[in-house]
Amino acid sequence: MPKDDNEFDSLFENEEPDNKVKKIEKLFAFDDKLQHEKIEKAEEAPRAKPVQEGAPKKKRTSEDFEPDMDALLITAQSPLIIEGLKYLTRNDFSGDTLRIYAEAVKGVEIFIKILERNPNNYYKLSAVIKTDVDCKEIENVALKLYKMKHRYNPQTDNQILQAYEMLRNRLKIGYNKVLLSSSMIGIKKYFLLSGNLNQEKAADLILKKDKEFRDDIEQFTQHLNVAIRLTKIGDYEISKGLRGRDLNAFIIRASHLLAYYFHVIGDTKSEEHYRRVHENHKKYFITR
Repeated sequence: MPKDDNEFDSLFENEEPDNKVKKIEKLFAFDDKLQHEKIEKAEEAPRAKPVQEGAPKKKRTSEDFEPDMDALLITAQSPLIIEGLKYLTRNDFSGDTLRIYAEAVKGVEIFIKILERNPNNYYKLSAVIKTDVDCKEIENVALKLYKMKHRYNPQTDNQILQAYEMLRNRLKIGYNKVLLSSSMIGIKKYFLLSGNLNQEKAADLILKKDKEFRDDIEQFTQHLNVAIRLTKIGDYEISKGLRGRDLNAFIIRASHLLAYYFHVIGDTKSEEHYRRVHENHKKYFITR
């Protein structure tokens, strides 16, 4: 038995010295043979081919994108515009239509931007416009608006652009009327059932620097200007069947409230302006 597992000679202690030497030589000879075979195999292994750099990729251009992006844009926007025109035709300016008018205005603005960028785009997209029912309807409305004003159909690129701008402006009027309809409802809380301004309530809110009241004052100021512009272009109707009455009632109430507000805070110039607006409209229109 070997005395020590780590003592190499003890593995052959019962054999003759010559035999021990021969076995040791065979052992190392076998090991040398293995090493030699490994080296030969390593030399015979095929060398890896050098990695070749790929050819530079070609940058994509607008020609690589199909279908045409402008065509996709106008066909995507056309249903939104049609929806806005539908409510405009109905004279529906209720509060829940605000988003519809806003999307319709944005849709027409996309048409306008496409035409402004390159007038030839209109002719390039004519095939799409003719085949898409909504796009064709939008085009017809725009061209009719232009013809109603100028008595002839638009011919040039600039005239076609003007036609779509007229359509956008019509939808903007609808959008503004929705804003006015919400203000017409909101302003009532500052007036008594008799129709007179609740000065006590207004004065208290001014003294407290009430944020909601200040926001309302800012909104009424903006919407009053919109209402006055609408009266100048002759587009009065906000509520169906009430041509001018409700719009002018708002002008009278808003100008009254604003005149009082600026009187309390000491802005004499603004007070006089809104007092004149109030007196001028009060003379000619019924407020209730």
